[in-house]
Amino acid sequence: MQTVYAFIQHQRNSLAVDFPLNIHDMPDHLGSIGIRFPASKVTVDNTENVSVRLTGLNEVGKAIVGKVAGSDSLEDINTLCQAIERTCLYGYDDMAERLAAGDAGCARELMAVVEQFTQAQQSQTMGECKC
Repeated sequence: MQTVYAFIQHQRNSLAVDFPLNIHDMPDHLGSIGIRFPASKVTVDNTENVSVRLTGLNEVGKAIVGKVAGSDSLEDINTLCQAIERTCLYGYDDMAERLAAGDAGCARELMAVVEQFTQAQQSQTMGECKC
């Protein structure tokens, strides 16, 4: 499920992508607008050469966009969205609530929330097993 929409401008070129995105496609997408450095170097902070505007496409995306820091990179945000997609196989409601309620202030801290959620799910699943 696509969670975050990114509109990226470089010089007079623009690119629109939805995250999560296959990380192997990212260089081609960025290259199509003349960005020759990796997604890990393209931050949410606007620079004189690159402008990034993020929009949440659902409640999880809105929570992410509301919490990311200017120093977070496109790679950070994409990795976070991929982790959420892997974790939330049966719905995103609880994840959206956890992300919004926490005091995380960057993608790395949001990833910690996702990892805690994953561990709680695994513990619950293991506890239910009556082998």
